[in-house]
Amino acid sequence: MMILDLYFIIMSAKIISIKQKMNSYKYLKKSLIATVGVGAIVFSASSSAQSAPEASVSVSQDTKAETASEKKAEAIKLAAEKEKLFKTPLFEGKAGISFFVEDTYSGKDTSNTPQNSYSRGYILGNLYATKDLYLSANLRFSSSTSSNSTQNYFFDDGSAFFAELAVRYDADDYSLVAGKTSINYSLSRNFAAGIWGKSFAKKEYGVDGMMVLGGAYKIDAGEYGNHSLSGNVFMVDTTGLSDTYGSTRDPNQLSAGGPANTGKFNNYAISLDGLAIKAIPKFRYQLATVRLTTESLYNQATQSQVPSQFLANEQRYVASALLNKIDVGAGVKLTPLVEYNRVLNSLGLAGFNKSYYVGSLLFGYKQWNFGVTSTVWDGNWSGEASNVKRLIPSNAYLSDRWNQQQVSIGYTFQNGIQTSIGYKKDNQVAGTTSQTVGLNAKYDLPFAF
Repeated sequence: MMILDLYFIIMSAKIISIKQKMNSYKYLKKSLIATVGVGAIVFSASSSAQSAPEASVSVSQDTKAETASEKKAEAIKLAAEKEKLFKTPLFEGKAGISFFVEDTYSGKDTSNTPQNSYSRGYILGNLYATKDLYLSANLRFSSSTSSNSTQNYFFDDGSAFFAELAVRYDADDYSLVAGKTSINYSLSRNFAAGIWGKSFAKKEYGVDGMMVLGGAYKIDAGEYGNHSLSGNVFMVDTTGLSDTYGSTRDPNQLSAGGPANTGKFNNYAISLDGLAIKAIPKFRYQLATVRLTTESLYNQATQSQVPSQFLANEQRYVASALLNKIDVGAGVKLTPLVEYNRVLNSLGLAGFNKSYYVGSLLFGYKQWNFGVTSTVWDGNWSGEASNVKRLIPSNAYLSDRWNQQQVSIGYTFQNGIQTSIGYKKDNQVAGTTSQTVGLNAKYDLPFAF
């Protein structure tokens, strides 16, 4: 009798195990079908558009109190991990909308004092085939802006574009990426304080909108911290993914030339990131370099190709460091950031070199935050030959030293809405100073299914 009981127990366990494996297989099959289906839709859409031709450690920079949206995101994550909500989310990400109102007094044209209203939005997330293999997407929305007149562009003349669409594999010790994404270069472009801090850094020296092949090796050095050594080859995206949907901007053209716009993976980026060092646990750093090959350059002002003797490959070097959320007493947290960025042969023009010096302070107290960012940068403009100066685009700077300072104060409501008011001044044109007062309101909503 005992032998029969033991036999039935063993057979029951085997049946349960087989059922579990079948359920797991069904779930994986559904995930793969969904991934292939969505990927086919996305790449089909991009191929029908007009066409010519990062892996890093991360750290939270937000010094505000935890918002409602952040709490919701954490709850979703915990529920997923504990398998109370669903076993593994097939798709998870967040969506956001941001509104801006800016009033500018232009030092270059004192009769021009535009007040602009515009909006930005995004939907980003990861579509999982397995826990480690996923499709990463970032679809951005933007309304038009104007710098010459008073207009309301909150929803007028809107457009959408893919800032990222890449396949990623993220294992414990290494990661791989292939597709359209940004290069891991500079901490200020992600963490500079102020309404315009991050956008200014991206405009000046961000390496975005690239077709990338690369990866990173992760190093767990125990008490010496976690580090990541990443390397990528890339080129400017000139496919249909560089087009905007809803506006008249065309995809990037290979014939326009310029740094990294070569149609080949002959540009490279190398970066070393680190954090969680036991002796200085709040410290994070980045050392990185980027080479952007310049094979040709089309001058829009003269409607002609720039002679090759004026061209050179653009090379960039950056050293960044921050201390994340230092407790300075009375419940106040401080995150200071410093960065040095050297650009050789800027814009692909031989000898046009720049240096950027960035300092940022972000204070947080409960639901309040206060940020200050200052950027000073210089170039050897006066040393350039006159036949080179005329090649510099009209939006470039006409002196040897420039600066921008900004300050902002913000508040995060319990429902997750974040509001900020800020002021900035800059002298990007020699002998003049422009001043701007701005308001910003934004909301982020995490999701998973």
